[in-house]
Amino acid sequence: MKPRWAGHRLAAAEVPILLLLIVPASLGAQQSISLDGPAAAYAEPFSLVGGIRELDDGRVFVSDALEEALYVLDADLGAAEVVAGKGQGPDEYRQPDGLFAWPGDSTLMVDLGNGRMTIVAPDHEFGRTIPVVQQEATGLQIIIPQGVDDAGRLYFQPRGDGVIRDSADIVRWIPGSDGAPVPVVRIKLRDVTERTSGRGNELRQEVTPVPLSPEDGWAVGPDGSVAVVRSADYHVEWTRPDGSVIAGPPVPHEPVSVREADKETWAEELAANGMMMMVTNQNGAMSASMRRGGGRTPAVDRFQWPEVKPPFAPEWVRVDPLGYAWVERHVPAGDHPVVDVFGPEGQHVASVTVPHRSHVRAFGDGTVYLTRWDDLGFQWLERYERPVF
Repeated sequence: MKPRWAGHRLAAAEVPILLLLIVPASLGAQQSISLDGPAAAYAEPFSLVGGIRELDDGRVFVSDALEEALYVLDADLGAAEVVAGKGQGPDEYRQPDGLFAWPGDSTLMVDLGNGRMTIVAPDHEFGRTIPVVQQEATGLQIIIPQGVDDAGRLYFQPRGDGVIRDSADIVRWIPGSDGAPVPVVRIKLRDVTERTSGRGNELRQEVTPVPLSPEDGWAVGPDGSVAVVRSADYHVEWTRPDGSVIAGPPVPHEPVSVREADKETWAEELAANGMMMMVTNQNGAMSASMRRGGGRTPAVDRFQWPEVKPPFAPEWVRVDPLGYAWVERHVPAGDHPVVDVFGPEGQHVASVTVPHRSHVRAFGDGTVYLTRWDDLGFQWLERYERPVF
């Protein structure tokens, strides 16, 4: 997934006073680990993996946004079949994207093409749907979950009002409830540049991200704990379900210069993986359309670039079932990716080197799923045993 910008709206709720606990750096010993030789790998490539979800019996759901297909792979990753089919009906989808564990070993599938989320049972039966775009008294709200906990609560960054902000709340929401989303923690957003043209009803506002500018990353654990990776000094803060906060110590890092190769890599990944979102306001009636991938590679000279990269890539933050946060570091373009692992107390416990052109995408029962892309842009699914920290 590439970084992307959209407007953010603050939820109307009070943020509780949080207890901040600082964890000394001496807790735990850091390990250096390499993931070499997958335990299993699927033999056919995907065009654009939107989500990966391991079921209790070892089977794996994989969504391919460009192929517009949801697949189920057997436990050995040896064979796959397409689940349901493309369309707008109750048992169909148009562009499956994120996949999240849901109570009862079901899966929450984000269907961008139909603007909804669908609960998919282990036997592939499609059930309840939840609209992605919701109209509220204060305007349009777009719900693209970035995490779901064991209780079926969604965590997302509110989008849709077109207001440009430098920070936003991550909120928790129970689908189907009468309650409004509840703020959990506030994060820094990436920098943007703005340009306004036209007048009256033809007023056009163009907002462009500043690539590789510092921003906080985050992910959600099974118990509802939210890991926020702070960009200011590179440390991890855990916000627990009871509102308490545990902050680990800052992690030293060497700045990585932004070179032409880094700019080109960023632009190529934006075109291949980025989400395109358009919010339209016609006389107060707001609507939104979304699609991921398949865009043109933008010219790098249209962006403003920082001199150095931030310490980590905020879009590649994940929390595994044991409550460890995995954070991909920024390295020079072409280097092997390195993923820092942080424990439940925020301590840096390991640095994991993964294969070239790979990202850590998802976890299962003692497993780690990576996608690796080739020279043609195809993505290959690999499963590794989770290291013990």
